[in-house]
Parts: sequence; C-alpha cells; structure tokens
Amino acid sequence: MLTNRVKTLLPEEVQRQLEKNLFRHQINKVLHGHPSPMYWKAPNEGVVLKKPEGTWKSRRVNFYIGIPYCIPTDPPHCGFCLFPTEKYTGKDAMNTYLDHLEMEATQYVDFYEGASLESIYVGGGTPNLLAPESYARLLEIARKIFPNMNDSIEKTLEGIPQLFNEAKVKAIRDAGFNRVSMGVQQMNDKLIKHSGRRQTRRQIFEAISLFHKYSLACNLDLIYGWPEQTVEDMLQDLRDAVDLGVRHITHYELNIGGRSDFSTARKDLVANVPTKIAMYQEAKNFLTESGYIRRTVYDWEKPEPNEKFSFAGAEKYSYENNLRELLKVEADSSITTNSMGAIGYAAINNHFGGPNTAEPATAMMNHKSLSKYYEDTENGRLPVERMFRLGLNDVKLTWIFQCSQEMKISKTQYRKIFDDCLYKEYRNIWSVLEERNWIRNTEEEIQFINEGEFYIPTIQALLSKARLEEISLASKLA
Repeated sequence: MLTNRVKTLLPEEVQRQLEKNLFRHQINKVLHGHPSPMYWKAPNEGVVLKKPEGTWKSRRVNFYIGIPYCIPTDPPHCGFCLFPTEKYTGKDAMNTYLDHLEMEATQYVDFYEGASLESIYVGGGTPNLLAPESYARLLEIARKIFPNMNDSIEKTLEGIPQLFNEAKVKAIRDAGFNRVSMGVQQMNDKLIKHSGRRQTRRQIFEAISLFHKYSLACNLDLIYGWPEQTVEDMLQDLRDAVDLGVRHITHYELNIGGRSDFSTARKDLVANVPTKIAMYQEAKNFLTESGYIRRTVYDWEKPEPNEKFSFAGAEKYSYENNLRELLKVEADSSITTNSMGAIGYAAINNHFGGPNTAEPATAMMNHKSLSKYYEDTENGRLPVERMFRLGLNDVKLTWIFQCSQEMKISKTQYRKIFDDCLYKEYRNIWSVLEERNWIRNTEEEIQFINEGEFYIPTIQALLSKARLEEISLASKLA
C-alpha cells in the first residue's frame, strides 16, 4: 500500500478562502476530476499504452465517444460552454471524422482485451448532428474495441431538441442506443434566445414524445441561474419536465467561467449567488414534493414508472453513477475500479489501477486541434495532447470529488481503500465546515448539509488547493 502524507490548508486559510469565494460564481470542479487538465503536460514522446497492474477481472470501463461538431451560435458556444468544439460544415466532414475515430479505436483493441464494458456515452459537441445511417457506425466502432459488448448495457447519445426528428430517433434506437441525454438549457422560448439557439419549447415536447414512442430512456439537462431567469421561470420548466413524465432530470447551476459571453457581456443579467442558493432550494423542494429522489446535488430520479416511460430503469444514469464509484470495496474486500475510457476529439481517458499499484492512475486528453488529431491517427499514433500521472493523493482527491456529488462521503470505504482516516487527513477543512453547519460528521460518513450542498464545487476547490500548489511548484522546478 502506497502512503503519502496529505497536505492541506490551515484553518485560517480555509476561512479566508471561503470568505473570498462566498459570492463568486462557481465552476463545477468535477467535470474531469482532479487535477484539472490545465495542470497536465504534453507527453515527451509517443504515448505507449500499458495495462494497469493486476488482472482486468476487477476493472470495469465506461466508454466515452466524442463528437467535435456544434452548430454555430451567437453568442459563441451557447454563451457559457467551455468545452472545445468545431464548427459543423456538413455530412462529408462528419464522415471524415468517423473514419479517423475508427483509426484511433484500432489502437485500443489490445489494451482493453478482457475488460468489462459497463456503459457507453456519446457526447460532444452535438452528436445528433449525425445522419440517421451513422448511429449504427458509432456502435460498430465501439465493438471493434469491445467485441463481446453486452447489448443490454446502457448506451447513451447526447443531443439538442431542434435536431431530433422521427427518422433520427428511430435510427438511434435501431442502432442499439437505449438512452438519450437532451441538453435543453431552458424551455422558455424567450430565455433560450440568450444562448443563440434556434430552439423552441414545442421541439422539446415533440422530441420527448418520440423518445416515448421508441422506448428510449431520457434525461433532460436544465440550468438555473440563467440570464433574466426568475424563480417562477425555473419552476415552470421543472413542472413541464414532470408533466412530460421524464424520470431523470439533471438540474444544475449555470457554470460561469473563462471569457464566455455570460461571464462578460451578460454578467449583469445572471442571477447572483444568494439568488441562486434560493433557486436551488426552491427546485429541491419542488422535485422532492413531486416524488423525485435526489441522486446527486443536480441529478433527480423518479423510480416509479408512468404511462409515458413505463419500462424498468428509465430513471437511471449508469454512465455517471459508475464513474462516481471509481474505486469500490466489494463484499470479498477486493477493489473494483471503474475507469473512463474514451476516443475522439478532446476526449478524456482516466484509468485507475488502484491504490495498491505502482502507478495508481493515468489521465490523458486528446488533441483539441482537429488537424493534429487527424495527423496522429493517420500515422498510427495515439492523439494525446496532454497527460498526467496521478499519485496516491491525487487519486484520493478524485475519489472524494466524485463521492461528494452524492452529498456524502463514506469514511468506511475511504479507510478500506486507502488505509487512512478521511476526517483526520482533511481535519482543518472539515472542522471549519462543521462550524458553518455545512457538513455533518457521523461515524460512517461525512454528509453535506444546508448551504454546504450548494457549495460543493467551492469545497472541492478547498480540498485540492494545497495539492494543486504542490503540482504547480513541481512543474516550475522541472
């Protein structure tokens, strides 16, 4: 078992950081775990794949396929999105991209031999830009890597309302997908104009009707804290989602960061932090009263079937649920790992060998330049732009980040996985949060309560700050 002493902030530093950030807009820190890709470095030479130590029997893979293209909007990137994308120029460009995606896939065949594929997620970008005949090809590419793919696993495709039509939805289902993640943002026709999308409330309703017709589970992504959005606007969107029978609602705070339009030109139109806290609480109360169970701080599930989505499991989101259990102690005391494999433009790979291995984890990010992605795949090279080898303390933080999304962290699991005490290692931070009544420390777990739920991204930043300073210093000295 590797052992590293965790470095953390002093209590007065924790207080100072909290006071500094209480009224600042948050950015979701867990999108790529820890550390952020900004701390990763370009590989010195070509990346050579090496299976993690041990057998693959205890290793599960959740696989992401990235699509680079988006429809241009004014403002760019829907006003707030910080993900890299490319402008969509037509079917020929998409087919060229799929050819290169297949080239990259062939390089992973040996690496994943014997792995257990648990779920597939096709994201972007905007995957439902693809023509109907291309959806089957996506899963054929995945089968090149995982020839023994179980047809019953969750296979999700992401999309936006205005691009779904019956031909596409039928093709998505016929290809083997069984779930859709629809990025709605806002149902209100006036408010959606802030993102530059040509999307209507009617298109959302029509898309959900098609998902019902073709027995596709779905979740809706809705955002609160949007420019000019009122509490009543937010609640109306949630009422509509409930009335439509949607059994998984992802309701998250608007991320405001970088030089996006929402963080600059429209900053004064965005709800301030106290208003967003009030919106969070109103949404929590409404969804709870509507029979939804909160799976994470932003994911809501309704287990009971309804006449529109009556099939079992329509509320589940296995891809994200699995990634939150990246290290899990089983009944026989073995440790199961849930890694994130990925191919495609700007795709992120996270492979966890486990805390008792020489290299606990490796993270890799593919090129954000499409031309460089093409160049590497055409020459038989992995198209990796940057990577990071996680030490034990980085794996601890990644595990804590993922667990905290469920508003609780198991002290028992932490002890069994890392052979350390979760509370003791980060005592300076937990003690300050206890004083604020943001967490509850029980014998079995640390629970996020009251405003501590809302401020989980800020708390994640506190937990990782000292370690990120170490990484930055090491990089300067290298």
